[in-house]
Amino acid sequence: MRITSPEMIRAVTSKWTGDRDSSGRPLVPDDVLERMKLVTTEEAWGTCKRNDYHFQFAGDWMNLHPERVIVGRAVTCRWVPRRPDVHDSIDKQGEVDKRVGFQNSWVIDELEQNDLIVVDLFGKVLNGTFAGDNLATAIKSRSGTGMVIDGGIRDTQRILEMDDFNAFVRGADPSAILDVSMPEINGITRIGEATCVPGDVVLGTSTGVVFIPPHLALEVVERSEEIRLKDEFGQQRIREGVYTPGEVDRKFSDEMEKDFESWKVDRLK
Repeated sequence: MRITSPEMIRAVTSKWTGDRDSSGRPLVPDDVLERMKLVTTEEAWGTCKRNDYHFQFAGDWMNLHPERVIVGRAVTCRWVPRRPDVHDSIDKQGEVDKRVGFQNSWVIDELEQNDLIVVDLFGKVLNGTFAGDNLATAIKSRSGTGMVIDGGIRDTQRILEMDDFNAFVRGADPSAILDVSMPEINGITRIGEATCVPGDVVLGTSTGVVFIPPHLALEVVERSEEIRLKDEFGQQRIREGVYTPGEVDRKFSDEMEKDFESWKVDRLK
């Protein structure tokens, strides 16, 4: 089992200039993560696309709580179908590293508050249940967020009862995890048609999951906040009879932009 080196993570995320953890993962600040909870999928996806990141969205999930939004810094792991020599070597490395339990628990031990576990289990559900209620409890207690699993879960009825937690999975099954091996923690990971890098800001909504590159997180939040302000301004001016809906529901004219900037100043007084 390989944990991607800090040097590799730093190289891949070289556009990030802020703090990092000991593994090299970018640490997008907690206040940005909190503000991200109000961002829509479309707003986050649009900013990624404008910056030439075209493969950051994964959809078609079984979403346990569509009304709940989860946000966190990605901790990733990658799984493959079991091959005896590969599996044995991973277990031996786990013994050297003094890791406890089956391989799925190892990556959970890496989690910190506001992390979000992202699991590439190649869509496996039968015998591909990454977590039941015990491991989901561990994930919740360590990260406080949720889980994104391109695979299955078990004990779904009990996981559904957990407060302030959500899971995006491909399905549920009563079987336990079997015939798979985890060769990598915190590597570059494919989830559906999206690429997830350790330290990405994961935004999970009723629409799906967006993996936001760390250096774009603040831009995503600020653009979303600007859109919400423009919506508030436009709706107010429509009620006041200043502008028509047609004028508001398009690119603002220069005169409207000046009015908007003045309105923002007055709003903050």
